[in-house]
Amino acid sequence: MVGPFPEGKGLQSEDPPSGTGGMREIVKLVEEIDREGMQSILLSFPQQLRLPPISPDIENLPRPRQMVVVGVGGSAIGGDIFRTYMARLSLCPVHVIRGYCLPLWVDPKTLVVAVSCSGRTQETLAMFQEARKRKTPIVAVTRGGDLEKAALEAKIPVAKLQGTSPPRTTLGNTLSILIALAQSLDLIPQEDPLEEAKTLLSDMAREFHPSRKGGRAFEMAEKLKGSIPLIYAGGPSLEAVATRWKGQFNENSKVPAFTNTFPELGHNEIVGWEGDMNPFHVVLLRDKEETDLQSKTISATLDLMRNRCRGVEEVRSRGENLLTRLLSLVYMGDWVSYYLAIIRGVDPTPIPLIEELKRRL
Repeated sequence: MVGPFPEGKGLQSEDPPSGTGGMREIVKLVEEIDREGMQSILLSFPQQLRLPPISPDIENLPRPRQMVVVGVGGSAIGGDIFRTYMARLSLCPVHVIRGYCLPLWVDPKTLVVAVSCSGRTQETLAMFQEARKRKTPIVAVTRGGDLEKAALEAKIPVAKLQGTSPPRTTLGNTLSILIALAQSLDLIPQEDPLEEAKTLLSDMAREFHPSRKGGRAFEMAEKLKGSIPLIYAGGPSLEAVATRWKGQFNENSKVPAFTNTFPELGHNEIVGWEGDMNPFHVVLLRDKEETDLQSKTISATLDLMRNRCRGVEEVRSRGENLLTRLLSLVYMGDWVSYYLAIIRGVDPTPIPLIEELKRRL
């Protein structure tokens, strides 16, 4: 089972989570533990939500029959959110491939978007080269590295990611590029779907600021300390968001986490709840577009869960349009994972085991 503070001081159970004293303690801990400045990156996330200009060489690409976003880790999560968004708006299917090779059905009528923040991700570079051999249209999304170099040499369009922060923090930038790309190819309407989200997430940034005691994000992190999060998506449209929560718990909080989705989990995983569920704490992600059947299924499942694990936290989306609702849940998860890192006494930015793995490959 995950211990609450194996890495550092953290916030001890007797420390007040609220009130003036609690606020001072939270601000102090953030200053001491967040040495690489993840808080500043989180606060600036809403500013990433703006559609960038698209270069003529991208606009001149043929209209694809389907799109494939290839990448792994933090570079791929923007593709997951984009896929969910496109499924509601476009007849053009979007697939996200996390792996080493492309499926056989990727052909010249497929647009391959290769995303690697560093430009050095081996899996993405392998799929990029495979797409070139198949003569598929390609767009590279990167800050530089080998991916940009190979793309420029082959006269393949490049959309540049901004900044120097870790890949998982560029979701807004990546998503904005993908939406602008789809609009330039007339796959979705030309309106700006990010304006509402930018406003709402700016409000949430103030709500979750350490000077305001972190709001509900800190309260939830307090409840999750010492447990293993199980992130359950209330429906398939929230599956990508659940994946994001898991990744942020892994990389920011340095804890294991697992995901599943309704209704599938009610047909298999629920049986596992007959075992020892004490280490687990459920985080249930919900959206206002639940059907009556969804709501009934979720309620019945929660009744079976509540007394079998450490607790259940429900998080509901905010906003009106789908993209805003998805991003409101994403942003909440980013802050919860951030504060869980602070409570555990670990700097949320470094990812030493990933760096060690890369050195061994």
